[in-house]
Amino acid sequence: MLKIGEFARLSQVSIKTLRHYDALNVLRPARIYPESGYRLYEIGQLVDMVRILALKDCGFTLEEIARLLQTYDTKTVEALLHQRIAAQEQLVADEQARLQRMIARTQQLADADRVPLYDVALKQTEPLTLVGLRQCVATTAEIGPFAQMVMRHCEQHGVVSSGPLIHLYYDESQLDEGFDLFVGMSVTALPPSLADLCCERLAGGEQVACVIYRGDYRNISSAYSALDRWLSTSSYRIAGPCREIYHLNPTHTDDPASYITEIQYPLRPACDVS
Repeated sequence: MLKIGEFARLSQVSIKTLRHYDALNVLRPARIYPESGYRLYEIGQLVDMVRILALKDCGFTLEEIARLLQTYDTKTVEALLHQRIAAQEQLVADEQARLQRMIARTQQLADADRVPLYDVALKQTEPLTLVGLRQCVATTAEIGPFAQMVMRHCEQHGVVSSGPLIHLYYDESQLDEGFDLFVGMSVTALPPSLADLCCERLAGGEQVACVIYRGDYRNISSAYSALDRWLSTSSYRIAGPCREIYHLNPTHTDDPASYITEIQYPLRPACDVS
């Protein structure tokens, strides 16, 4: 029989830890003297101790270990380990993505003396129902007039907006080939008749990288450039239509300097080729 101090030394754990294991019924002493409270362990209990340490290293809680030791079943342990492996792989992937975002942010700061600094944040989108029109516009100069036409058209059909105007860019080719653009109003309910309007439903739950652009739209390309630079050093790729959300626009204020536009890139991990 081994005194608690000797067993702690052989196990390379503290006496306090052994007492804690006793209290949780993880590893009970082979004998406890009621008069003195001395705890004695058998040398064979080192097998249980090594198993406890191995299970702890795999991420099991002491409560789980106590249950597993009572009826040690390899199939149960294997199934639980597969769960732990999947969780650990996700944790590693999340931390690698965080590291890449930190690297991208560092690059932004390094370039701040040459280009405007935009803060890039990750967000989860909410479900949206949009009513509007989709059309190919030849140049950026045609985007504003098209958006104004869409808003007038929606008003004529009794569309009640529940949020800011949103642009979806489905495909941006060479400038002389134009933009596949949807302009729509977010609604909580569809009008009685859509007529020649179309409806776009965005499911929500997407991860997007976003920047906020302030001011008139002449220099909005600088915000896109910032997102593109961030994307080039991140672990993500674009996974759908880019969005422009016009939180404050000419319908809200006559001061172009007060315009606030949010640009969003839907994302997928770079390693995801699906």
